[in-house]
Amino acid sequence: MYTVLGVSHRAAPDEIEAAFAHWNDRAGAGETIDEPQWERLRYAYEVLSSPSRRAVYDSLVGETAGDAPALDLTVSAESLPLLDTPQLIYALLTLKPGQSDGERRPLNLGLVVDRSTSMRGERLERVAAAVELLLNKLAPDDTLSVVSFSDRAEVVLPAARVGSAAQSANADVAAAWSEPRRALQAMAASGGTEIYHGLRAALNQVTRAGLENHTSHLILLTDGRTYGDADDCLRLADEAAGRGIGLTAFGLGADWNDAFLDALVAPSGGQSHFIESPAEIMSHLEGRLQGLGEIYARNLTLQPAWPEPLSLRGAFKLAPFPQPLPLDAGALPLGDLEGRSPLIMLLEFLVAPQSLPARFRLTAAIQYTGAGGAEARVEQTTQLMVGGRGDAQTAIPAALIEAVQRLNLYRMQEKAWDDAQSGKLDTAAARMQQLTARYMETGDLRLARQAQLEAQQLAHLGAMSAEGRKLLKYGTRSLMGQLDS
Repeated sequence: MYTVLGVSHRAAPDEIEAAFAHWNDRAGAGETIDEPQWERLRYAYEVLSSPSRRAVYDSLVGETAGDAPALDLTVSAESLPLLDTPQLIYALLTLKPGQSDGERRPLNLGLVVDRSTSMRGERLERVAAAVELLLNKLAPDDTLSVVSFSDRAEVVLPAARVGSAAQSANADVAAAWSEPRRALQAMAASGGTEIYHGLRAALNQVTRAGLENHTSHLILLTDGRTYGDADDCLRLADEAAGRGIGLTAFGLGADWNDAFLDALVAPSGGQSHFIESPAEIMSHLEGRLQGLGEIYARNLTLQPAWPEPLSLRGAFKLAPFPQPLPLDAGALPLGDLEGRSPLIMLLEFLVAPQSLPARFRLTAAIQYTGAGGAEARVEQTTQLMVGGRGDAQTAIPAALIEAVQRLNLYRMQEKAWDDAQSGKLDTAAARMQQLTARYMETGDLRLARQAQLEAQQLAHLGAMSAEGRKLLKYGTRSLMGQLDS
């Protein structure tokens, strides 16, 4: 019932009154609210506004709770001064799985492996060995396909259930899976990098079986920049997301396009990450497999439900993996609520100048697909007051302060790179010196040393190193995912 009204379980009576009044205001402003929803709203208000009925409800919920995710919303300030200039507020959202076990849906996994010339040697050997080990970690009812690509694609292992692939009625499938390790080890590096061919072939494999009761996901592993087909790849990512298929992209080495991989995974709320060494390939694949193996809610999206004076200026997912969120779509795709980690995100809002005192209701609303395919929604609301009486503020949680500090750190290293790219070498070097000190404050000496090296390289060579760029960018992202709770 709290979720229906959009208030927390700790909501005071006046918050419950204000929440119901807000729904009436929305209806009065012309928003369409159907009769079944109004019935739920009225009933929730009747129960929660009565102390005795609320107490009974709370006791019953305490005995049966556990299935629905719980959403928490914390803002950096609930009371803002009257200013003739814009001001910033931050919101930390935490969506926790219910107490029940996650849904163990069989996986429908498509691996997309770059076998261009630059993958020759240890890189491709490590990929083949990692996939071999991965076979032993998949359940018999999981489906796997492996596609390799360079300037054309090749289906190495066609989509089949791991436990029965070698006995498939399809002769080609059975032949490929009779000795999967030999098929993997036969991958040979040659040609250039054209990611679209690999993604297209992999998407065909993942979708051809029509496994609606599976968790379908593509994992791309590449070490280079795609040539001439980036827009086609992005359209394909949109298509996959529309079919409920997630996408993870791992970049190996220093020569791949990080901005492109971020854009590629954005439509599905997926993850892009840096694999520094071929020896780390297996641990990254294992980590991704672990998260995908236990799903509490699927296809999460953050709905734009904030009031007009507020505009969303930045959004960053902190957990279960750190990833910037796209702002060019109406609803923000968040992926799945997976593993045993809560989904945590930081939102940055710009508040328009206000000349008169005002009250606004900031609502965080997440829509998702629950168990059995039912669509559900969870909301949390807080009230913002501009120019109100008194300036008393509640203490800002340490986690929110730390998240904002890490966001600013991430933006600082991004600006340093932009400055270096545009020829502002002195500015870029100065930012790197600042970053060195900031990384020292976090205790990450490796990032501090790398920032110092990049400052020296800017001063002497006039450029940042590609490897240093990746280390700082993804190292800072990792810091954002390591906040104290």
